Amino acid sequence: MNRTSFLCLAAAVLLSGCSSVSVKRDYDESFDFLALKTYAWKHDVQPETGVPRIDNDLNDQRIRTAVNEDLQAKGFVLADDKTAAHFHVEYFMEFQQRIDSSGGTVSFGVGRSVGSSTGAGLGWSSGGSVSDYEEAQLTIDILDPAAERTIWRGRGMRRSSSSSNPEKITKQTRDAVTRILKKFPPKQK
Repeated sequence: MNRTSFLCLAAAVLLSGCSSVSVKRDYDESFDFLALKTYAWKHDVQPETGVPRIDNDLNDQRIRTAVNEDLQAKGFVLADDKTAAHFHVEYFMEFQQRIDSSGGTVSFGVGRSVGSSTGAGLGWSSGGSVSDYEEAQLTIDILDPAAERTIWRGRGMRRSSSSSNPEKITKQTRDAVTRILKKFPPKQK
């Protein structure tokens, strides 16, 4: 493989790993997740926060549908009786202001002319930029109803979207939920 092909391949691999949703997870390592078969929502109606963007029936339905689809695809069954469920699910949303800054940039290029000579170039920019943006966060908790405690938590963060396209919002919600629940239940030793 020549040098140019290698650099192109390396750039493609790095870019393919980028995700628009950053996810963090935590769980109780001593809990037996293999015993979980059925679930129920902790709240039949999402508790209101007083923030109109969060207290949104459309988003509530999108999130609940995506969570139900993901959990049922993993073999969990939505219980008819909340008191008989092996675990409960709840979620929280919030928005936070963030600051993004970029320093100088460096670029490198390799080229080859018709006469078989190879050249390289290096560019550098010292100017940086600072901007603020809003980050949307979705937290999904899995709770042990018997002990009334969190046994698993997943949180997804991404830049807030100002899209007014319902299909796009639904797709983004499903993507976020899928990424958050990707490692639920955790593999245990």
